[in-house]
Amino acid sequence: MADDLLISVLLPSRGRPKALTESIDSLLNQADRPGRIQILIAADPDDPDTVDVDLPWQASMWTAPERYGYPRLHEYVNRLAEQADGAWLMLWNDDARILTDGWDSIVHEQAPRVLWPRSNDIPTCNTFPIWPAAWTRHLGHVSLSPHCDSWIQYLGQTLDRHERVDIDILHDRADLTGGHDDATRAESLAGYRTADYGSPAMEAARAADVTALRTFLGAP
Repeated sequence: MADDLLISVLLPSRGRPKALTESIDSLLNQADRPGRIQILIAADPDDPDTVDVDLPWQASMWTAPERYGYPRLHEYVNRLAEQADGAWLMLWNDDARILTDGWDSIVHEQAPRVLWPRSNDIPTCNTFPIWPAAWTRHLGHVSLSPHCDSWIQYLGQTLDRHERVDIDILHDRADLTGGHDDATRAESLAGYRTADYGSPAMEAARAADVTALRTFLGAP
């Protein structure tokens, strides 16, 4: 049984121990109930600075059996989701910062759907979706593509369960703010394969997820 007052944050990280700590601090410091924020971090076995970072008690580290890299980003996220205990899941980055006080209370006020916080990112993209953990538990995965945010946004929009919320996020990314212009950013640019996300196989997989969720939700 999911904990209704717990939000589980899914956070793959690489090569940014200081940014990771600051990102976690923003999640906890801006929360009304920091003790009800579960932060699940994934790191690579060849990244000891991340694996050994000092974490608050609300956070835990999972080390992948091998380095997946950005082409397999969804595998980190799916594995973290399996460990989540919360009623809500949130996709998060080590270069992101929560700006809204009481953001967690805002989440708990919402009906079960994909929540779309405001950020300085691409206006059409829900980069940091928050969604019902029951959806992922029913499907058995968050995403089958490294474009996890786009996958969740697609499900919410197709099911007409996608809603803007008054939570502000700063994405401190090189092309947006000039921040974190590092090897991790370069690897992300090389690792994402947008063409794969739009392939017939991935389109069919997303359609199957929508069908499964329609049945689960009793939606028309």
